[in-house]
Amino acid sequence: MKKLEQYIEKIVADLPMSDEERSDFQEELSIHLEEHVRELMIKGVPEDDAIRQAIKAFGHVDKINWEMKKAIFPFYKIVRFLWNVVFVTAFLCLISYSIMEFYHPEFSNTLPLESVLGGFFIVFFIAGAIEAIYEALMDQYRWRWLSNPWVVFLPPALMIAGIQTLTLIKNPDQYQEGFWIDLYAIPLATVLYLIARQLFTFIFPRQKQHLNRKKTV
Repeated sequence: MKKLEQYIEKIVADLPMSDEERSDFQEELSIHLEEHVRELMIKGVPEDDAIRQAIKAFGHVDKINWEMKKAIFPFYKIVRFLWNVVFVTAFLCLISYSIMEFYHPEFSNTLPLESVLGGFFIVFFIAGAIEAIYEALMDQYRWRWLSNPWVVFLPPALMIAGIQTLTLIKNPDQYQEGFWIDLYAIPLATVLYLIARQLFTFIFPRQKQHLNRKKTV
């Protein structure tokens, strides 16, 4: 039942739990689904159809994965969002500082605290609004492609980048000495936000595993 194994692996792939916990949970899911498949086969349903029906009855893999994350770590989404905002703000500040240093190394280039905080809250509110829209779409529609935030977030950002590029071509004199980067703030922040999301998914389960190992030592 390779299809069942692949389905279960996708559910448990990035859950914030130790390897042992993930293995136990994977085994429990496997037993439950295999029993369902056997019950259907006893009723005369062919094996392939029985597997498809069992998976359909159990639910969409991304939804189950998310429900498990909420059960294991109720504040997962909030922590991820704050991590994303801090990551984007820090990276944009670094880019801004690097550009100032590149064009005017003779000056003492520093970023005022109020500018950093202002940037943080701008990212916070814009990203929060976009996340709210994204979650509303996820709840309203069950299209599989919606589960990939890159597919939802990136196209609008690329469209904005294209429009801003036309502005740069028409008025190049207005965007000298690094001011052109302002035109790409939204597309750049979007890409950074999506990278931060991916990093959180990649890093967090491993941090959780590390903490669990320390507890058992």
